Amino acid sequence: MPTIYVAGIDGGASKTMAVVGDGQGRILGWGQDGPSNYQVAGMGSAMQAVQGSLGAALEQAGITIKDLSQVVLGLAGADLPDDFKNLHQALDQVFPEQNYTLTNDCWVALRAGTESPWGVVSICGTGGNAAGRNREGREVILRGLGFEFGNWGGGADLTRDALHRAFRSDERTGPKTRLEEEILSLFGMDNYSQLAQEMRDDLGLQYRALWSVPPLVFRLAFEGDRACQDILVRMGEALGQSCAGVIRRLGMTEEEVEVVLSGGLYQAAESGTPLLIDAFTLALHRVAPRAWIHLAKYQPVVGAYLLALESQGVKLGDEAYKRLDQSLEVAGVPLSKNIA
Repeated sequence: MPTIYVAGIDGGASKTMAVVGDGQGRILGWGQDGPSNYQVAGMGSAMQAVQGSLGAALEQAGITIKDLSQVVLGLAGADLPDDFKNLHQALDQVFPEQNYTLTNDCWVALRAGTESPWGVVSICGTGGNAAGRNREGREVILRGLGFEFGNWGGGADLTRDALHRAFRSDERTGPKTRLEEEILSLFGMDNYSQLAQEMRDDLGLQYRALWSVPPLVFRLAFEGDRACQDILVRMGEALGQSCAGVIRRLGMTEEEVEVVLSGGLYQAAESGTPLLIDAFTLALHRVAPRAWIHLAKYQPVVGAYLLALESQGVKLGDEAYKRLDQSLEVAGVPLSKNIA
């Protein structure tokens, strides 16, 4: 029987990861590239990131794209019907001869966190979103298009909130916070007039803020800065309410529903500053008191790989999951996301 090879790709607003593995649960290669949320990076750059990450994974695995039986892509930015139309047109050029499946990144994150066919996922990475599936197979996913469209949460929103509070502290229009001095130091600026000028005009500095400000907020919250603590509590509450809304729409408010937390900010909260998850849990339990919450074991990209295997009729048992865990370490795939 020929060996099955499949690939999983997880693409977001900050980076894209790909893994290639066989039908026995072994990851043979992985790669990482830039952002592939086309709403943020543009379609050309997004497709380059998809190709770059997959190319690196294939090279490490020692196979070619023609060896792949299936590719599953979980991409941020695959939100509305027009998004899927646009992305399929572009991906048809990337995979002219390969079978591929495009889905929103929420679904690969959910698969990375649970072996159950039902459950709910809350994402808090660069952006925030939530999705779920009930026992009858009905699915609900939020639009995930940002504050104006009803969603709020993630590293980009946290960064904006922190900068807002730092500037207000400087102008004396809001409470004093250590963010004021720490953000100037972080960017090597002398004053906030200089920072305002540079950040308005320099896209590179804006991008740098997305990965450098969130760790600062978590550290200062741990050290007792009230403004940073309030940012995390506010975000956790908003994310919990969003997740609760998904559970409500699925009719699972009285069930022991599994809730998977995926994304770098949840990882940071679990490892040092629990306020984000504490606030999330309280907001969620107001609506779904029997929900049980845990961090995803695997990166979402591993969920994409598992979905690709299942599309080929492969069911992994305990031994296959042991091989998966061992091969992830050998291949050098990070087990959890960095905060950015």
